[in-house]
Amino acid sequence: MQELDDKIIKQAISGDKMAFRSIVLHYGKVINRLAFRFTSNAHNAEDIAQETFIKAYKAIGKFNFDAKFSTWLYRITCNASIDYLRKSQRHSNNQLLDEHPQVAEKPNETISFGDRIDLGRQITTALSELSDVERLAFTMKHHQGYSIQETAQVLKINNNACKQTIYRAVQKLRKLLTPMVST
Repeated sequence: MQELDDKIIKQAISGDKMAFRSIVLHYGKVINRLAFRFTSNAHNAEDIAQETFIKAYKAIGKFNFDAKFSTWLYRITCNASIDYLRKSQRHSNNQLLDEHPQVAEKPNETISFGDRIDLGRQITTALSELSDVERLAFTMKHHQGYSIQETAQVLKINNNACKQTIYRAVQKLRKLLTPMVST
């Protein structure tokens, strides 16, 4: 995702509500998808995204441009997601999608709609088997396109630990999904 212009962020820091609205519009879908990766529930993801933007609005004066704004916002989302999961005590690994899953940007036309839904549920279940950190690292790197360094900044770990986390996530997903795609 393309970063928002620093000028808009500076305006939001100075109290411009329309500039902050631009931030919400620009990053809203990405933050919602990230929260969804944590919860596998569309309603909970919306709550977390809303909480993220409330926290960001209150703390935007603390943003100092040392990192990308999206990295700072991702960190807030991660913390809000973890807090939400702890508070709700619904951190079960068996939650499935409430709505139609996003299987791929361009679905294979040879796969029926029902099979795509089933595959989406299997992928969601496999992702839920990962730890929170593994799921976030995998999602940021492979779904959102963030670099190892950016992902490591959000997770507050060093680059090598980030690489290992992503590697473990890929290995777990491969082990969980291989039987499903080989049949």
